[in-house]
Amino acid sequence: MSRPFYEQIAIIGVGMMGTSLGMSIKKKGLCKKVIGIDRNFDNLKTARRLSAIDSYTDCLKDGIADAVLVIFATPILSMFEIAKRIVYAVRKDAIITDIGSTKAELVYRMTELFHEHGNYIGSHPITGTEKSGAINAIDGLYVGRRCIVTPVDTTDRFTIEAITRFWEAIGSEVSVMNPDTHDKVMATVSHLPHVVAYALISGIMEGEKSGHDLLRYAGGGLKDFTRIAGSDPLMWRDILMSNAKEVLGSMERFSKTLERLAALIRDKDMKGVYEFLDQVKDVRRRFTDT
Repeated sequence: MSRPFYEQIAIIGVGMMGTSLGMSIKKKGLCKKVIGIDRNFDNLKTARRLSAIDSYTDCLKDGIADAVLVIFATPILSMFEIAKRIVYAVRKDAIITDIGSTKAELVYRMTELFHEHGNYIGSHPITGTEKSGAINAIDGLYVGRRCIVTPVDTTDRFTIEAITRFWEAIGSEVSVMNPDTHDKVMATVSHLPHVVAYALISGIMEGEKSGHDLLRYAGGGLKDFTRIAGSDPLMWRDILMSNAKEVLGSMERFSKTLERLAALIRDKDMKGVYEFLDQVKDVRRRFTDT
């Protein structure tokens, strides 16, 4: 596929993810002008200083008026409300996408909203860090990472091909997946690990109520395991609430696994505990080798 080129791209939300994306767009030469849209002028000014955007505004309609590609990079639960404010202002030939971590509810609502205004398709680049804000943007954040594109039955082929070309030009490896399947998969491999990390730190805080300074004795293992618990609470609140059914299902399966291990320990089943740990170690090794 040939390299796509857009006269103007609008990024709604220039935090860490949005600013990092703007940096890649500019570095790859994929457009003539990138407009940053945000209510946080510190983020906007930082994104401009990092050459991630060419200009900025806090006015949604002004920012997207001439854009042929509009990218939502805000917390999940705010996207649809923002979309309702711009639906009649977006260009008819514009492609609209997002970089949200949950898809089903958002994709179906956005597809219906933009049915006669622009061309919407969901995207989820699987990348990021626990840090937020434009100041923490990373050059090359999306390069070599998988991006899941989530069309529905009514998404036209041109829109699928166009957004695929865009992400591939950024440097991502594109996969196409049904929105519902996406949310089932992400609930297990992405959302649950964050839940566990947050819950573990919360449990340690409860333990400290006994008067012991537990975190004082934490080693590298705990710090590595719980790094993602330092992620933006607003972003993760929205992810967990917008994918509640699948997240709760993954939490229930995890709870059953914990209980199975607990039962082996209670029964002093040394062989069972060893086999449990050895099996998991093997899976982990195969996962990191791929």
